[in-house]
Amino acid sequence: MKREEAVSLIKELLDCCKGLDGHTFELIAPSVSSPATGGYKIIIKGVLDQETKNRIIDILQKHQLAYQSGSLWRTKQSLNKEPDTLIIYKHKVKNSDFFLEGS
Repeated sequence: MKREEAVSLIKELLDCCKGLDGHTFELIAPSVSSPATGGYKIIIKGVLDQETKNRIIDILQKHQLAYQSGSLWRTKQSLNKEPDTLIIYKHKVKNSDFFLEGS
């Protein structure tokens, strides 16, 4: 996701999710070592209640963004070393990910 999109998303999340007050946000620049993600990532640290998680997921689906939380994010150089971390990113789509209906 582009930097402007990430900043706009953070503002939307804070406006719509009062449960995010007091949480730490990080905006991570694009990295060549993360080919599966496109552009900037947003990291939210802190314990999230279920209502806030559901609200965040709804917003991410609206923007067609992916997320990983807790111990699900496992890579060689994982950013997620804490159990209460939510990583938001835009999944890169390869041409092979598309298919024609009826093919």
